[in-house]
Amino acid sequence: MEGKVFREIEVKVSANETWKVYGSLQLAKLGVEELPDRYRVPGPAWYKEKFLVVDDEKRVKVGVFTEGGVLEQGFESYVVVLEAIEKEGKKDECIMRGTIEYVLNDEAAIPLVTSSIEGLLTIMKIIADYVTKNHNSKNTTK
Repeated sequence: MEGKVFREIEVKVSANETWKVYGSLQLAKLGVEELPDRYRVPGPAWYKEKFLVVDDEKRVKVGVFTEGGVLEQGFESYVVVLEAIEKEGKKDECIMRGTIEYVLNDEAAIPLVTSSIEGLLTIMKIIADYVTKNHNSKNTTK
């Protein structure tokens, strides 16, 4: 069984500014800081991920799990795609999109799809709040 799930958040900050955080290692740092007791993927506590695409111009990052994590919980394939998309006609706003593309070996793992995308959504909200707050504080100090 294979599928794809995604979530989107509108952010009142440009795609380029949002991508500086969402497309960087700062994403993981903020997740750990904001959710120290909950920040982890479903499944075993360790995993290896390989980045297939890191495109700062298109603001897209694609990572595939290669070992551990959800791969030990019934997933054959687990790919995460992060994007910051400029809103048409509104250069100071963007849409953050997080997508999980998966192939399941075991249908018992279906609940992990929901918990995975909701976990990613939580991190996306943290990033959106962070970039909005920092963008607004830069604008008020000018």
